[in-house]
Amino acid sequence: MKDKTTFPLRYFRILMITAIVVLVVIYSLVTYSLIHTPWRLEGSDFLAFYSAGRVGREFGLSNVYNSTLEAAAQAEFTGLPYDDSNFLPPNHPPFLYPILTLLAMFDYRTALLGYALLLAGLVVCGLPVVYSLLRQNGWSRGQTWWMLVGVVIFEPLIISIFKGQDSALLLLGGLLWFYGLNRGDDRLAGLGLSLTLIRPRVAIVMAVPFLFKRRKVFGWFCIGTAALRLYSFILVGMRGVQDYMSILKISANGQGFGMGEANIFNFTAILLRLIPGLNLNLVHLLSWGLFAACCVALCVIWSRSKEINNFSIGLAAILSLFAAPHLHYHDLAFLLIPLIGLGLELVKAGKKAFFCRQPPDHGIHDLFTRRLVGSSALDIPFFTDDLITHVDMVRRKVP
Repeated sequence: MKDKTTFPLRYFRILMITAIVVLVVIYSLVTYSLIHTPWRLEGSDFLAFYSAGRVGREFGLSNVYNSTLEAAAQAEFTGLPYDDSNFLPPNHPPFLYPILTLLAMFDYRTALLGYALLLAGLVVCGLPVVYSLLRQNGWSRGQTWWMLVGVVIFEPLIISIFKGQDSALLLLGGLLWFYGLNRGDDRLAGLGLSLTLIRPRVAIVMAVPFLFKRRKVFGWFCIGTAALRLYSFILVGMRGVQDYMSILKISANGQGFGMGEANIFNFTAILLRLIPGLNLNLVHLLSWGLFAACCVALCVIWSRSKEINNFSIGLAAILSLFAAPHLHYHDLAFLLIPLIGLGLELVKAGKKAFFCRQPPDHGIHDLFTRRLVGSSALDIPFFTDDLITHVDMVRRKVP
C-alpha cells in the first residue's frame, strides 16, 4: 500500500516550485514594464552612477563627486532643472567608477544593461561560496540548489539590479566574510568584510566587534580597507576625497537629494513614520546613538562569547542594517547572510533531533526559543530546504 505520508512533502515541493515560477513571471513583467514605459529606467537610481561615469569620462575621475558637474550632467541628460541643490548625489565609494566611466560611452539604457550584467556577475561570483559552505555542512545537492535558487530570486537583490544599485558588491563581501568565519579563514573573512565598505556604516558595525574576538579578522579588514583607500585615492585624488566628504555630509542630513528617510527600512524611518513631525535633528541624534549602542552591544557579546557562530554572525548583519543611519530597500539583500546562517542551523537542529531519536519539533523549538528570541527580523524570506528538512523529519515520524 502506498505510503500517504509522502504527499505533504511532495505538495510542499510543488508549492515551492510554483512560488519560484510566479516570482520569475513577476520579475519578467516588471522588466517588460521598465523597458517599455518611457522614463521608468531613466528615473532609476542608476542616473547618479551614469552621470558620475559621464563626468569621469569628460572631466576625469577626480571630479566625479563635484556636485555642480554632477547636477549639470543629470540636467543635460534628463532635460530637467537639476542643480547642486536637488540632484541625485553619487554617495558611494568609487570602487566601480572606472567601469562606469567606460560604460558612459554608451547611451543610458545600454550602459544600464551593461552595469546590470556586471552586478549579476558579482552575484554569480558569490554562488560558489554558498554552494561550498552548504555542501561542507552536510546539505545534499538538491537542498543546495534549492538554496541557490532562493538566493538568486531574493527580491531586494533583484530590485537592486533593476535600479542599478551596487548592493551586489555588498552581498559578495558579506558572503566571503561569512564563509571565512565558518571555515576559520580569518584572512578571507577580513578581506571580504572590507568589500562591504561600499556601505561604510554597515561595515563599521560588523568590523569593530572583532577587536574583542578573532582579532586577525580585524587586522585583515584593516589591510583590505587600506588597500581600497589607496585604490580610491589613486582614482579620485585629494580633490575627489574632499568632494566625497561634502557629499557624505549632504547624505547625512537625509533631506532632499532623493533620500526619502521616511521611506527607508531602518530605525530612522520607524521613528519618522511613528512620530510624524519629530524634529529631524533629534531623529538623527537618536539614530547615531543607536548606531553607537549597537557597536558597543556587539563588542560586549563578542567578548563574552566562546566562539563566533552563525547566530552571532546573523545578529551582527541584522543590527548593521537596522542601525545604519541611512538604508534603502535594495540593501536588504544583505539579509541573505543571516538567512543562510539560519538555514544551516535549522538543518543542524533537524539532523541532531533525528540522530538523537527525538521528535524534530524539540530541536526546532530549542533553536528558536534559546537562540533567536527577539530576532523576528529573520522571519522574512521564503526559505526552502530548512523547511523541507523539517517536513521530511515530520514525515518520517521519528519516535
